Amino acid sequence: MAKAKKITAALTAALLCTASLTSCSDTSYVMTAGDSKINAGIYIYNELTEMSYQMTMMYYQKGIKKDYFDQKVDGKAFDEYLSDYALTATKEYAAVVDKFNELGLTLSDEDIKSINDSISSTWDSQGEFYESEGISKESVKLALKGSKMREELFDYYYAEGGEEAVSDDEMVKYLDDNYLRYKSISFAKTKASTDSSSSATDSSTDSAAAANEEAKAKRDEFLEKAQGVSFDDFDSIIDEYNDYVASKKAKDSSSAADSDSSASDSSTTSDDTSSVAESDTSSTASDDTSSVSDSTAGSSSASDSDSSTDSSSSEPDPYANEKMMNYGAMDDSQKDTTNGKILKEVSGMSTDVATAYEDDNAYYILIKGDIKGRDTEYAKDNHEDLLKEMKSDEFQKKLTSWVEKLDIKVNNKAIKRYTPKVVYDKQTEYYSKNNNS
Repeated sequence: MAKAKKITAALTAALLCTASLTSCSDTSYVMTAGDSKINAGIYIYNELTEMSYQMTMMYYQKGIKKDYFDQKVDGKAFDEYLSDYALTATKEYAAVVDKFNELGLTLSDEDIKSINDSISSTWDSQGEFYESEGISKESVKLALKGSKMREELFDYYYAEGGEEAVSDDEMVKYLDDNYLRYKSISFAKTKASTDSSSSATDSSTDSAAAANEEAKAKRDEFLEKAQGVSFDDFDSIIDEYNDYVASKKAKDSSSAADSDSSASDSSTTSDDTSSVAESDTSSTASDDTSSVSDSTAGSSSASDSDSSTDSSSSEPDPYANEKMMNYGAMDDSQKDTTNGKILKEVSGMSTDVATAYEDDNAYYILIKGDIKGRDTEYAKDNHEDLLKEMKSDEFQKKLTSWVEKLDIKVNNKAIKRYTPKVVYDKQTEYYSKNNNS
């Protein structure tokens, strides 16, 4: 009897689906969270946004312009990674909205206006494209509101006056425990050029070796000048280095002009001067000595430009030549990068001692500063960025727990319909059509 009842129930459900196909094959929503349906457009938006980001990274990091779906991201096939990312991001959206409402929080009128203005601008330029992907204007608006709610929830816990606010003393201690403060000068190495078979020629190898000997000798010359110089006074060595680079550039340009004007003459410019210039001028002051906004791969350290003096002030930036980097937050793979290895060297150095360092790219002079000489000021000037560094992982754990507590049911029909490949093909078709029209 029980078995007969189960069969009858199954048949009844099947008949209901047949009578109302829209309710049984509805892909307008991607999941339910309690009594709420989450628009499929939010899922597609998350999928599309991450796809664009990863494709951009593939181009800039590996030169990949096609065959994206043959690549892997975080050890996963590209399409699998995107599907997982979009599903997780959409679940987190649902959890954020739920927690935001539970706490009785609201977005300000200013926030709403900013979101609406952004939507209007986006829809004027890309509305037709989003609609071709199955993303409505309302879905984009909900996604943007969700992002803002997430920011507000973070502040609710960790910003000043928050439930778990970070004190100034805690932030300074975080800097002292994790950050490195240093200055550097670099002399780029010259690599031997290759022939058509990608083999370095003997003459090219000899030329590169000679140029590198010159670069190393010049590095050692500056290193000698830096002996006994403090971290603060190392700026004078950097100024001298910058003058040297500028002089070499001018001399190299002059030599090139002279060579062009006497091309028919058998006499040539001395190889010694050009080889030194080639080695040194490829590493300018902005390369390693004064670009404080450089970020170490994998770290999210705040840009020192935030702590610079006002551009309208006549006072020079006292920190223009130094870098503050979050070495403590780097994982092993990040520490194995070029920048990571430089920071590892700096971490083991004594303060106020100019030190020689070398990698495959250049010869360096590094000098380490005392982080405590700047920690309080830096924490004040970069409070929001540091707060995110300190608490992002902790906030993510909260968010994951909120997702787990929600009654989320995924609409697999929508997931199967809006695959990464489908989204990509629609994008390709749309731009191909519009570029040819």
